[in-house]
Amino acid sequence: MSDNENDEKVSDESIREAFAAIKGGEEIALRDVLTLVAASFERDRKYAPEAVTDAVAAKWECDRDFANGGADQFVWNHGVETARAIAAAFRKVGAIENADLMDRLARELEAYQSEVKDLADDPVRRFLEYRKRVGGPYFGLPEPGDELAEVLVEYAFAHADEFSDQ
Repeated sequence: MSDNENDEKVSDESIREAFAAIKGGEEIALRDVLTLVAASFERDRKYAPEAVTDAVAAKWECDRDFANGGADQFVWNHGVETARAIAAAFRKVGAIENADLMDRLARELEAYQSEVKDLADDPVRRFLEYRKRVGGPYFGLPEPGDELAEVLVEYAFAHADEFSDQ
């Protein structure tokens, strides 16, 4: 979130409406979940469960590299531990396909790093070798945002009691 004073903050009314939808359980929309995530980031209260806010933050962290070059580029640029953290965040809310991909790419990078002693000697060539090894950049999976859009609503439905309006 930006510190710009002109940025629109999540209103109390929007928060109440999102809670009503989630607690009602029948008409939960992604916007309801994301409203509570945004409110959790903006305020000193946790409206959305940590698993949900972590998954959304993980998706935001991936966005630039995924858009620019794909999941393998993200893992290459950010490393094994970050990839595993992203996978764990996705997995907690049920985004299994992208979680499994991130874990696999992390394992492959770790193996590749153990085989190649100096990745910095020719980083572009090394990245392209890694990409070929993992079969990137297209993995035939839904984009993280698409998968999360579905599972976050399902998570909210199944875990409505974890969303807090107190």
